[in-house]
Amino acid sequence: MCLNKRRVWGGMILGVLILAMTGCASTKLVQSWEEPAFNDKPLEKILVLGVFKNDLNRRLYEDAVVKALEKENRVGITGYSLMPNTSDYDEKEEIVAAVGKAGADAVMLATLVGVKKEEKYMPPTVTYQPSMGFSHGMYNYYAVSYDRVVDPGYTVTNTIVKLEITVFSVKTEKMIWAGATRSFNPKSEEKLVKETAELITKDMKKVGLL
Repeated sequence: MCLNKRRVWGGMILGVLILAMTGCASTKLVQSWEEPAFNDKPLEKILVLGVFKNDLNRRLYEDAVVKALEKENRVGITGYSLMPNTSDYDEKEEIVAAVGKAGADAVMLATLVGVKKEEKYMPPTVTYQPSMGFSHGMYNYYAVSYDRVVDPGYTVTNTIVKLEITVFSVKTEKMIWAGATRSFNPKSEEKLVKETAELITKDMKKVGLL
């Protein structure tokens, strides 16, 4: 009976920890910058380019940003719809031609800075849980009122993904906004790009670019 009780308490603690971790966004905008001298605000149409080797990730990212821009009543054009081959993203002539076709007033570039794996050792922990449902009597209760629950140590592997996003004015060809994101243990590519897109558009709206 005591063993079952400890398992229940251990399960309750684990459940609370899982809820706490899954309830938070895994991606954060850790740095951003805007060109204070840029006055052609707000931007109306943005060509979105995800400079990723993986074609699926490129499309996922570009689609996510376009959807986020639509929520802000702005037009986003995916780069893959105009330049289907990822190799085209390395050619200035191809990008210039795509900008002309899209009629965009800005170009947003996203690059993968790096993916890092970190191992972290979590030491053993000891918690004390109150004993309930036992008839020890009032005077004997204090001596047996807490059970000790020992969780053994373990090693966890964390994944950190860093992206860099830059926005250029088509008119001046100068950078007008830049940001860096950090994703901690992203659950999926879809979740990562969705959170990234929302953070980017939120900050760009705050400074008047959207």
